[in-house]
Amino acid sequence: MKKLTLLLMLLALTSTSYAQTKLEIGDTVSDVKLTNLLNSNTSTTSFSELKGKIIILDFWATWCGPCIPAMKNLIKLQEEFPNDIQVIGIAEDKPERLQRFIDNIPSKVWFGLQTKELETLFPYRILSHAIIINSEGKVVAITSTDTITKEVIQDVKEGKSISLPFKQENIKFDYAADPFPQTDTSLARVLLKGGIEGVSSYSKGYLKDETYNGRRITLINYTIPGMYRFLYQTTYNRTVFDIDKEKYSYKNPKNKYCLDVITENVGDEMFVLGIAKLNETFPVKAKLEKRTIPVYILTVIDSNKLKKRTSVTKERTLMFQGYEFHAKKIPMADFQDYIENETPVPVIDETNCTELLDIDFIFDPQKKDSFKNELAKIGLKLSKAEREVELLVIYE
Repeated sequence: MKKLTLLLMLLALTSTSYAQTKLEIGDTVSDVKLTNLLNSNTSTTSFSELKGKIIILDFWATWCGPCIPAMKNLIKLQEEFPNDIQVIGIAEDKPERLQRFIDNIPSKVWFGLQTKELETLFPYRILSHAIIINSEGKVVAITSTDTITKEVIQDVKEGKSISLPFKQENIKFDYAADPFPQTDTSLARVLLKGGIEGVSSYSKGYLKDETYNGRRITLINYTIPGMYRFLYQTTYNRTVFDIDKEKYSYKNPKNKYCLDVITENVGDEMFVLGIAKLNETFPVKAKLEKRTIPVYILTVIDSNKLKKRTSVTKERTLMFQGYEFHAKKIPMADFQDYIENETPVPVIDETNCTELLDIDFIFDPQKKDSFKNELAKIGLKLSKAEREVELLVIYE
């Protein structure tokens, strides 16, 4: 793989003899060295060597949807302030994927991979995460990357104080633990609470839990429309908002809620009870309605290529993250669901494929026709059309 050896060594850090601790706004950054940088005019540097420049550390990932436009904005800022700032993107990525991003989008931004040392200095749990260090080496902002603008850089350059939203995270929160434990696990329960500050939104399905599998779902820090989408088991592309979306924006912490539903028996009752709880609590409602809309049709263009994907494995596996999908012994519907999350409109499966499949699918969104070409390797294609689709309508 291109430059793989170099990338595996990416951003190794050498600290001084004193212990490293979490840095706060106003702290001076210690003289940590960064080695084996990519896309840089130097393979090794340190924070002290960069003193005199404004440093923007952007912790991001190529698979993180909101991170991409934020990174593109930083690339523009690097072009506008070439002698005043240095953007360094610290990626939560596989090395080869990061290199493909660099190859596809040329820039003057330097890149590296996350390390334990950097994570100690600047801990976070939610991407994207930005640190602004002024020309004197002091931390002046810990914020979300999308808050950084040309005006912000100009103020820092002129030595003015800035007041960006502080990105407060609950670093100690255990995402693997049961967020709402109960003593008697056999009891049914519907629990609706406010959001948990500093925690990312996520769901738990308990698929590998012998106690709760099939009878419990947990949603953490979801908006009301987001909870309805989950409970109706539909996608954003199949959702119609007959409400003011900004009123229920995820950016407002007051719009985040947690829902925990436990039923006595295995089945879809947990979804039904969750919907009923939302209906009785909020003015926002949801209903299913059929409408004719633009869609993509998934069809077969090479049956021989698709046939080669017929599963020969014993166990089902399914893993996807952004622009990668890896699965074994899955129905086409699972792959269609993944594709729909990467397209602007619903995807309708018209392949008539009844076989279980083994699929490895990786594409580069910054590379023209990458998605189309990778689908063709499987023997599939997407075509524009119109179909009657069942949509989730959010209304008041």
